[in-house]
Amino acid sequence: MDWLFIVKPADTAPDGGSSDKDHMLHLAESAPRQAWCLSRWRRMAPGDRLWIYFASPVREVAAVAVIEDEPREVTGSPRQPWRFTATLDAAATRRLHGAPVPLRALSNQHPQGVTRVKDADLGLLMHRAGL
Repeated sequence: MDWLFIVKPADTAPDGGSSDKDHMLHLAESAPRQAWCLSRWRRMAPGDRLWIYFASPVREVAAVAVIEDEPREVTGSPRQPWRFTATLDAAATRRLHGAPVPLRALSNQHPQGVTRVKDADLGLLMHRAGL
């Protein structure tokens, strides 16, 4: 399954740095395996892909990761009580960084939170990522 994971560049990335696409590319190349957070449980499974959509101001998908485990509930973070591990795909993220998929090219024009990638969008994302 493929998931659209929305981040805002002003937010904190899994490693504590900025969530902008340049930093995400740096992570993909230097420390690709990261713990990610969710506010609600999702039916994610190992092998699912996580397409990272960078919200304002860029509004584009510019990174991709492969999910390693199912979300697990953790204590101490009431706003994001679910965690899972995913590994950024360095080659695919590099391709997307250079040729991101803009929001206007997606059928889901109002993505929010974490949602499934629509079938109509998957081919374009896979093509741009070189997958």
